[in-house]
Amino acid sequence: MRIFSENGTLPGHRHEAAETRVASGNLTEVRAIVAIASAKGGTGKSMLAVNLAVAMAQAGRKVAVLDADLNAPSVLAMMGLKAPRRILASDMIEPMAGPLGLRVTASSLLTEGEPPPVSFLDEEAMPALSANGHGPVELNYTDALSRLLTETRLVGVEVLLIDLAPGLGQLHQIARMVPLTGAIIVTRPSAQSAHAARTALEMAASSGIRVIGLVENMAGFNCDGCHTVRPLMPHGDLAAVAKEAGAAIMARLPFDPRLAECCDRGTLFAREYAESPLAKQLKALSQTVEQALAIPRSPQAATI
Repeated sequence: MRIFSENGTLPGHRHEAAETRVASGNLTEVRAIVAIASAKGGTGKSMLAVNLAVAMAQAGRKVAVLDADLNAPSVLAMMGLKAPRRILASDMIEPMAGPLGLRVTASSLLTEGEPPPVSFLDEEAMPALSANGHGPVELNYTDALSRLLTETRLVGVEVLLIDLAPGLGQLHQIARMVPLTGAIIVTRPSAQSAHAARTALEMAASSGIRVIGLVENMAGFNCDGCHTVRPLMPHGDLAAVAKEAGAAIMARLPFDPRLAECCDRGTLFAREYAESPLAKQLKALSQTVEQALAIPRSPQAATI
C-alpha cells in the first residue's frame, strides 16, 4: 500500500518549484532550524546529528530530527525506533517518539502499512511509473521532502535538526524551502574533505546561508594506553579553509568505535558512555551550538 498518486506525487499536495519556499504553518513554534550537511559522504554526519540532538535534549531542549536523506534514512534506526505498520489517519504526519523526548520524522513515515521499496528522484530524472506497479515506487524527491517539512506535527519543538543527504545540492535545496537558522558542515581529516568543505562554504556564502561552524569528525582516536588522542587519518588543511572563509571549527571529534556500535544497536552513546572523551566533546559542541543560536529558554514551552 502507498499514499502516493500514480504520477509520483503526493495526493492533495501540488508540487511547487524548488525556488518557492514551502508553507510552514507547522514550524511556527520552532525557534531554530539547523541543517546538518556534508559535501561528501562518509563523514559520520547522521551519527553527529543524532548525538547532537541527544546532547541538546539532555540539556532540556525540545528537539526534533528530520531525516532528509530520503533514499537512505538511518536516524530512526540509530535511535532504536522502527516505523510502525499503520494506516495514516489524517493528513498530518505524526513523528516517532524517541528517548529523552526527541521526535523523529523520516521518509518511511510517508507510507501506509509496510514501507515499499521507494526511489526518490529529482523531477528531471523521474521516469514514467510502470502500470503494473511492480518494482520500486519512484517518487519526486522535492515533493516528498516538502511534505515532511510541512505536514509533520511539531507542536512544542524548539529546535529542528535536518539531517541532509550528502552533497551540496541538498543544502542549497533545503535553504530554498524553509528559513534556515544556519548550517553545520561536517567533514573529516583529508585533503579531499578539506577541499569539499571549502566548496561547501563558498556555496553557502553565495546562497546567503549562515554557517554556524565546521565539525571535523574522526579527527583522531583515543589511545587507552597513553591516554591521548592520536591521528587516525592524514590531516587536510581545514584550519586554513576555515580561516579563509571566516568560519569557526567548533569541534574536532575523535573516533570511538563504541559510537558506531551504539548506532547499530539503536542505543544512545552520549547516555551509555557519558564519561567518555567523545561524549564530553559532544556535550561541549551542543553548548557551542546553543550559544551560536542564542535561543531564549521558555519555562512555559509545550511538552512534546
